[in-house]
Amino acid sequence: MYFGYITGCRVTAQRKVRQVGGTEHEPHDDLEMVAGGSDLISLLSALVNSVENGADGSGVDALLRHDAAERALAAAAGVERRLALLSDQVRRLQKLVVTDELTGLLNRRGFESELNRTLALARRHDETGMILYVDLDGFKAINDTFGHAVGDEVLRHVASLLVQNIRSTDVIGRLGGDEFAIILTRASVVGGHSRARVLEALLNEAVLVVDGRTISIAASFGALPYRPGDEGPELLARADAKMYEQKRQRQLHSEGRKIA
Repeated sequence: MYFGYITGCRVTAQRKVRQVGGTEHEPHDDLEMVAGGSDLISLLSALVNSVENGADGSGVDALLRHDAAERALAAAAGVERRLALLSDQVRRLQKLVVTDELTGLLNRRGFESELNRTLALARRHDETGMILYVDLDGFKAINDTFGHAVGDEVLRHVASLLVQNIRSTDVIGRLGGDEFAIILTRASVVGGHSRARVLEALLNEAVLVVDGRTISIAASFGALPYRPGDEGPELLARADAKMYEQKRQRQLHSEGRKIA
């Protein structure tokens, strides 16, 4: 007997000619069914029942058939458990691939994937929103002065502040180093800029106390609306350019205050 099984596909199990008590018996009708998901136990149960119901009793012991069926179902249960475990491990690996280990946010790969998905929905439903590109100011000085462990604490603190002050429908990621990006989904131009100002003020007023030392946080923002038809890479590049323009203006302003 040959059992064929392919998850989610059509499965045909055909009983071949077999010898029972020295006499040949032609196979019964083909057993055809569709296996859905990982329901292996149900599939094997149906196959075993078909075999038992179709048996002609010529020298085949019913107890042996029942024992074989029990063993088959026990094996199937073990396979199903292993498949469930493997599926869970695959999901974990998929999440790790798109997750920033330090902050728990999406990494660049994950963020760009979500950005492309968001823009596809925007094209389909004629939606608008806002991209925010965030870069910490003076982060290198924090690392040089307090050490990289404290720098990591600053990055985690910034990530936590941003996550707590955006909507569950928004998307946030750490693109690398001290750069973050946020997608404000289904936001108008006015609403998006207003939200960007709130987040900018929040970060630039934030402080972090580590081992009795107070560290002030500062950040530059680039806010750019997106519309149906926009492309992810170009959108990120333009938001990045706007962020650097603000950073340059902040530096010029700071230098002017020093001279004055």
